[in-house]
Order: sequence, then C-alpha cells, then structure tokens
Amino acid sequence: MTIVFMREFVLFDDSQNNRAILFDDFCGQETLLPSQLDQIDDRLHKGWQKSLYAVLFIDYEFGLPLQKLAHLGSGSLNILWFAQKTLVSSLDEWLSKNAENTPCAISTPQMNVSKDEYNQAITKIHQHIQQGDVYQINYTVRLLLTAYGSPFSLYRQLRPKIPFGVLASLPHQHWTLCFSPELFLRINADGVISAEPMKGTAPILHDEHDQQRAYDLQNDPKNRAENMMIVDLLRNDLGRLAEIGSVCVPEIFCVRDFGSVWQMTTPIHAQLKPQTTFADIVQATFPCGSITGAPKRKSMEIIHQLEKEKRHLYTGSIGFLSYEKQGVINFSGCLNVAIRTLQLTPNQGAYQGIYGVGSGIVMDSDANAEYQECLWKSQIINHLRPNFDLFETMRVENGKIPLLNKHLLRMQHSAIALNIPFSYDDATSCIQSILSTLSHQEIYRLKLTLHRSGSLKTEYAILNPLIGKQKVMISPIRLKNQDPLRCHKITHRQAFDTAWQNAEKHGAFDALLFNEDGFLLEGGRSSVMILIENQWLTPDLSLHILPSIARSEWTQHHRIIETKITQEMLRNAQSIRIGNALRGWFDVDLV
Repeated sequence: MTIVFMREFVLFDDSQNNRAILFDDFCGQETLLPSQLDQIDDRLHKGWQKSLYAVLFIDYEFGLPLQKLAHLGSGSLNILWFAQKTLVSSLDEWLSKNAENTPCAISTPQMNVSKDEYNQAITKIHQHIQQGDVYQINYTVRLLLTAYGSPFSLYRQLRPKIPFGVLASLPHQHWTLCFSPELFLRINADGVISAEPMKGTAPILHDEHDQQRAYDLQNDPKNRAENMMIVDLLRNDLGRLAEIGSVCVPEIFCVRDFGSVWQMTTPIHAQLKPQTTFADIVQATFPCGSITGAPKRKSMEIIHQLEKEKRHLYTGSIGFLSYEKQGVINFSGCLNVAIRTLQLTPNQGAYQGIYGVGSGIVMDSDANAEYQECLWKSQIINHLRPNFDLFETMRVENGKIPLLNKHLLRMQHSAIALNIPFSYDDATSCIQSILSTLSHQEIYRLKLTLHRSGSLKTEYAILNPLIGKQKVMISPIRLKNQDPLRCHKITHRQAFDTAWQNAEKHGAFDALLFNEDGFLLEGGRSSVMILIENQWLTPDLSLHILPSIARSEWTQHHRIIETKITQEMLRNAQSIRIGNALRGWFDVDLV
C-alpha cells in the first residue's frame, strides 16, 4: 500500500468530449502579486521564447486589490512552466496506469460551519440586499477531510463528466483535483473572447422526474433572475475590453447535465480590441462574477466579512495560455472557474483535504434550500467510497464471540475514518443470525466483511488447531514508513497476504514486516512482541500499524512497552511472541 508521487504535471480533462491535454516536464514556477500584474505579459513572452508552455493557477484573493480592496489582503498568480505538451487519447488508460491499482479513500467530510452558522450568514446577506448594498452574494463553505492513498486513484474514482477538469501534481507534493463544469474565459488569437457563467442548480436523482427538474430550473423566476444578474455583470466586464457593439449573448438559460446536478449556463461572446494584453483581461474580469455576486467589489467585501476561511485557489482559476504568431492578439488560452475543487496537502503519509462548495444568494433565497443545494453540489465528495472493503476475523467458541464488541467497535471506527456506511446494530444482528446455526462443540473462524456500500457479508469455517511450536520469518518486503491505511483492516492488503503465504510455503506461520527505516511493524496476519532484559516490547502504534485486538487484550493484564524495534533487537530477543484475536498469543522461533 503506497502513496504514488509523480513529478509535477498538470492534466486538463474535458471528459464530456473525451479529450485531455497533459503538461509535463516541469521547468519552474513564477509567482506574481497583484501589484506585479503589469509584468505578466513580459514574463509570458520570455517563457514562450524558450518554447515553454504556460499553465496558470490564480488565487481568488488575487482579485481583491484589482477591485481596490487591497486592505483585505491578496493572493498570488502562479505561472507553471512545462517543456512538454501531450494530447492524451485514452485518459482512462492513463489514469489506470498511474493509479497502479493502489487503494484510495477519504474520511467522512466535515463542514466548516454549522447549520446555525450557515443560516446566520444567509440572514446577514439578506440584510445587505435590503440595505441596497448588493443584489446577490455567492456564499461558500468548506468540507474538511483526510484523504488516503493515490491521488490518481481518487481522481479516477471521483471523475464526473465535466468539460473543465484538472488533475495537477504541484511542487512540494501538493495536489489539485478540480471537477469544474464552468468556463471562466476562452481566448482566441482572432480576438474572440467567451465566458459562460453558471447560475442555477437542481439535483439529478436518476428517477423519472429528472427531466421535469431541468424544465423547472430553466423556468424558475428566482434562478433566471440570479443567472441574468451575473450575465449582466460579465457583459459589463467584457465590455471594458471589447470593440463597441461586439458583446453578445447568443443563447440564454441553457440547462445542462453535469454529473449529479443540472446547471443553468448562459454563453457570452465579445471581440477584443487589437493589442489587448493578458494583464488587461485579468484586470477587467478577475475573479469571475459568478462566484462573487453583484456588484463585484461590494460582494467581495461582504464575502471577506462572512466566510470563515480564505478561498485561495477555490473560486479562482486554472488554465493555460499559448503563444500565437498571427491574430488580433498574440496568444490564446482557456481558463476555468476553480469550483468543485479538492486540494490536498501532504500530512504524515496521508493528505489534508479541503473542498469548497457554495451558492448564489438573492433576496428570495431560502436558507434551507441553499444549504440543500450545497449538499447536492458536494455529493461527489460526500458519497465517495474507498476502492476496498473492511473486514474482521473473529474466534467463535461455545457459540459465542468473546471479543465481538471490540471487533465491531474497531470496524465502526474505520468506517467513520474511511467514509463507509456502518450500523453497529445491523452488524450485531448479522452475526447473531449466523451464530445460532453453529455447533457449540466446534471452534470457528468467522469473517465479517463490510462492503464499501455498507452491506455486510459473513463467512465461516472450522478453525484447525496449530500443532507444535510455530516459526516466523523476516519478510524481504519493506513497507513505506508512513501509510495510515495500515491502521485499518482493509481488503487491499497484498503485501501482508504475500508475507504470510510465503512464510507458509517455508513451514512458518507468519513473516514479520519492517518499514524502510528498518523498524518492525507486524506480521502478515499477527501482532508481535519480544522479550528483552525481561521486559516485553511491541512496535509503537505511531509506525502506522493495525491497533490489534489481541494486543489490547494483553495490555489490560500485562505491562508492555511500545517502542521501535530493529532486526538486531529481534534476533537478540530472549523470546518472540506473536498473536491475533483468532488464536491468541503464542511463542515462536525465528527462522
């Protein structure tokens, strides 16, 4: 079980049209503050002269000084330079190859505001609208989570049909998984610039009423008004750059399918004036009005007061620009609105994740309905299940499982940690129904599997006794120093199964696994303790090992020290003992 790290790259994913562009061979990064915006065209041309490709990551707060709100802070505009640009013909195959069948999961997401805090924020927005400060505010919240395993696997699991997705491995092993359905700007060398603001949402529930929901959304007065406000704002932004009379809206209130929701969008086109620079475009349009409200400057000021955390990249923009030899302007490119974006920061073998979600609030917005809209939009995260299951293996004796409560509590803890539905009562009933059919004269091995969907399955067999003193080996496999998924009993455990199965072939009960630093972890199917100077030692749980039920039982009645154990300590031990909940503890010889 490993976390896959790849060199820096940015992949732009248009899954609706089955297209993807990969920027690879990272050459460096330039970071500009808002006060340096006038330098960006010069920086871009210097990079293009070196035949490099420019990818942009722009923080939402970069727009604060552009709206004369510098006293509220600022963000950055980052240019990432790459030497390679490749069209990826089969993205499923590319993702599968890089995911390498590695596990992935997230913890149950937690919203950073309570329902009461959310309602209070909506009330304050209504007060601002009543006072005439604004017509609309885009209010956002955050889902906080821990992500485990490969970001490639996570992206593959989450990927919906959207036109402006991004998967990026950034410097210092930070990752961005963006599932944006919204275009910020498309810029053509002939000077045509397009935007497609997105306002108005309804759920897709895959029942007989989905088409009716789309129709109702398109004809809903509140959503049409909200959409039109933002269309007018963006028409005004583009009008600052455009030839007189060229701003047009060819179609209004389009409703499209974006995975779990219907979205209302309205395309806007304009013809840029000759010699328009990219700095001009950013100054006039950033950030996109669909994620601020109207008017933009006052909306951003109120957002700063109401939201608990900075947005950073969320609701900013990700895109790419290319040099063009001919045209009204000498560059082209495409930038999205960085919504529905999961950002991952490395943390002790896992990632701290943050995912933003929000909605546009107008005077007749209902707080409960807007909160529900946030839940619809966050389904992609809230409903993510791991690509593995959980299991517990239990000893049945005299028709009972003596340690049943501990097994189920451990499964419950892991289910919460890995976002799997679980009912303690249902699991108890499932097991009791099996126990009632088993003979009290036999000892059984009973396996309870919790499927990632929340369903339960049991298997059982008679447990054969061990004969004679058992042996253990040292496995040649070396596990990563940090891997929090080892703390859970998951079905994706190839290294552990390989270890004990290989040991059996050599006449041993189990093989002991060490990490890359040379510290003992556990066996393929057992925990371990060693006796040195008449003191029992066992590997420290901080090494990311399973919290063994057999070990917790032992520590209730015996003194044992958690520490880091080397191979030398293992070989010089007075005694080695291994154990699990199925067979208890027993002494072994080291082969």
